[in-house]
Amino acid sequence: MRWVLVTLCLLCSQFAEADAYSLYLLRHAEKQSSQSKDPGLSEPGLQRAQALAQLLAKVPLSHIYSTDYQRTRQTVAPLAHTHHLMVELYAPGELMALANQLRQQRENALVVGHSNTTPQLLMLLGVAEVQMDESSYGDLYQLNIRDGKVQVIQLQIPLP
Repeated sequence: MRWVLVTLCLLCSQFAEADAYSLYLLRHAEKQSSQSKDPGLSEPGLQRAQALAQLLAKVPLSHIYSTDYQRTRQTVAPLAHTHHLMVELYAPGELMALANQLRQQRENALVVGHSNTTPQLLMLLGVAEVQMDESSYGDLYQLNIRDGKVQVIQLQIPLP
């Protein structure tokens, strides 16, 4: 009887772990100073994108989401390559739909956005207000979600 209880406890703990997942949210890396509405990344931005890929190389990601801008796609391109994942595009105006999709999937995912969309998405996912300005680069928010409760860890993506 004791082994039956131990086995049941182990099975239940595995199911509980299956409900836990992590989301990683960040603003794109440093962009080129350009008059273009769709600038690519600057050299420091490209370096930070590589650092992101190294930082999260061993994190089991199922999805990588980006807006359809050069700077966001370039930020996650090295990470997507490392994980052999396609970058899934989302519309910046559809953050509620994205938040709902992330909650329903219950899988580890990374979302890259902008200084105005990343704080909004964080709030939609249950994080207190986060201030982000045009000079904020390198902040990475890890949301550990279990049983609907969100624990936030703020990390920094270093420049090499």
